[in-house]
Amino acid sequence: MKKLKTNLLYILFTLALLGIQGCLSTEIPPRGAVRGKVFDSSGKAVSGARVYAPGASTVSNVYGEWSLEGLEPITQTITAEKEGFESRSKQIEIRSGQTGEGADFVLVQKGIIYAIQSSEKTSTTVEITFSSRDPIKGGIRYGINAGYASATPEVTAYTTVHRFKISGLTPATTYHFSCFGVDEKGRNFLSDDNTFTTAGTSRGEAPAGVMVTKETSSDLVAILWTGDNGLDLAGYNVYRAYSPLGPFYPVESGLVQGNRYVDSSVTPGEQVYYRITRVSGTGEESPPSQTVSFMLPGISRKNLIWTPEMNPIILTGDLTIRQESSLSILAGTSILVAASDSWDVLPTSDKKVELKISGSIIIEGSSDQPVKFTSQSSAPKGGDWIGITFDALSNLQISRINDLQLSFARDGIKGLAGLPAIRDSKVAQCSSSGVYSQDARLPVDIQGVTADNCTVGFHIASNTAQNVKVASCTAIKCFYGIVSRNNKFSEILENTVQFWTISGIDVENGDPLSYVRKNVVAPGSNGVAIITRGRDEIRRNTVQAATGIEIRGNAARAVLRSNLILADTKYGGIGVLYNGENTYSPASHTIQNNNIWNLSDTDSRYRDTSGNKLTGISNDLRLDPELVGGNPFVEFPTSYFNYRPTSGSPLKGQGYAGEDVGANNVP
Repeated sequence: MKKLKTNLLYILFTLALLGIQGCLSTEIPPRGAVRGKVFDSSGKAVSGARVYAPGASTVSNVYGEWSLEGLEPITQTITAEKEGFESRSKQIEIRSGQTGEGADFVLVQKGIIYAIQSSEKTSTTVEITFSSRDPIKGGIRYGINAGYASATPEVTAYTTVHRFKISGLTPATTYHFSCFGVDEKGRNFLSDDNTFTTAGTSRGEAPAGVMVTKETSSDLVAILWTGDNGLDLAGYNVYRAYSPLGPFYPVESGLVQGNRYVDSSVTPGEQVYYRITRVSGTGEESPPSQTVSFMLPGISRKNLIWTPEMNPIILTGDLTIRQESSLSILAGTSILVAASDSWDVLPTSDKKVELKISGSIIIEGSSDQPVKFTSQSSAPKGGDWIGITFDALSNLQISRINDLQLSFARDGIKGLAGLPAIRDSKVAQCSSSGVYSQDARLPVDIQGVTADNCTVGFHIASNTAQNVKVASCTAIKCFYGIVSRNNKFSEILENTVQFWTISGIDVENGDPLSYVRKNVVAPGSNGVAIITRGRDEIRRNTVQAATGIEIRGNAARAVLRSNLILADTKYGGIGVLYNGENTYSPASHTIQNNNIWNLSDTDSRYRDTSGNKLTGISNDLRLDPELVGGNPFVEFPTSYFNYRPTSGSPLKGQGYAGEDVGANNVP
């Protein structure tokens, strides 16, 4: 047992001795050193500056030189300081057994250059600001190392607040910079070395919230979009085109700053299209935003063409086609008109949009692709906009309207000095007139046009110097179907007027050659089918109403021939009614070969407002013809009811001078 203890103690002693020898044999890495110089902001050597690190300290000599030795080989914080100067510190890597060179310090007099900041950094730009105690001409030296290969342009003014925008930098790169300046005494100042790092870059997202508006009281278009608060934004490209499919071109040669651009290059009446891209600091461009369109209201400055590719064209304010200018609208084009003019700020304004023609307009629709004008309102109504107005200066010789569909205006097509030729068109839901003409400078010629649900379908009045013609047109569900009064000469020929409220046709023209012929004014209502106030000949018309034909006013010199009058007894039917202050005189009126159907009461066939029978009636017919549509008195007919007589009708050849009675020839 004693021998075992002795052996154990020997082993432990041996292990301890080996451990001590191992510790004594561990190598300690050699220490390092660093040296450099100390300068002031003007570049002069600074002596007596204390330079120190943890565990070591020295003072710069007369040449500003210093060195620290015996430093542990790690990254050390070296500080230089001297009274009257701002102290500076650097992180310097100490290498084992080596002496680092060039660890220089620039000490700035306290308060000369201070508050140095770098901000608004993008991938290619930075803004550097600093202040100086006294006014200096300042600047920035910068580069990828402390050699400062670049500098800002020289400034010419002395100031204490300094701001510099540096561009053309490389993304994701650390830059060194130093602030410098010279005062009014010629003394130079230089800050210590500073650093900033530019942002990385990537392709941005397309701008959002793009909208277009008009600057008040000007022909300027403003484009706005949602601002981008992200980093690495160099600016935006604003692109413009005159077709939704392009080509799109930038509106400026450089980038647009901010989130708003005002375009002064747009002509009123010209549809323009915009889209925006975001550009990063390195020039990378985002996908384009959604395309938005705008038509500038105002007075046109050039000839315009509207095409289906522009659909829908939106009129938000009054547009005038000025003299010597033209507007051409091609088949299939659709125009939406705002129900309120938001740009007209005059207190007397009606706030309604109008297309006013002082030059010329050519509307070239087709039967399968008409040109369309209508209200943009979600709940449209008559009078939402003014309509198309031809003023006294308009070029009616060049203008024409073919296959137009227009709705919800006040006066659909209005001529203040006449109208161009209008063909195969439709105006609907107009609060005043579907088609209106006065004081015409050229003959008025309207053919194949439908007016639906207007107060007056066709209002052709006071064209005292020109002939007017309304032919093969339709007026349906209007208070007044066709009004032709006080014109030089009037032709109302082969029209259809249905479901009027007050009167189907109302004429008052002085030329005895004016006429109302072969019109179907049926089915009607409790109003009057035809009112004659002047010398117009009312001949070969088919009418159905409470009152077939009314001779109104003492100036009337009625000529009624070969008319088929369906006097509807449901409304207290009257065939021909004289309504004048003076007693009826047969010498003043010619009433011949008219057939009044469905009136057994002879007192109601021809009478005045007092119930007296009219005299001087020539060849009063009492024929009950058959119509293709059947008996119009049994059931109130629809708009598709056919008033054409059947073959062999007794109306054949029974009219004036052997003609057929009514609007349709008897087969």
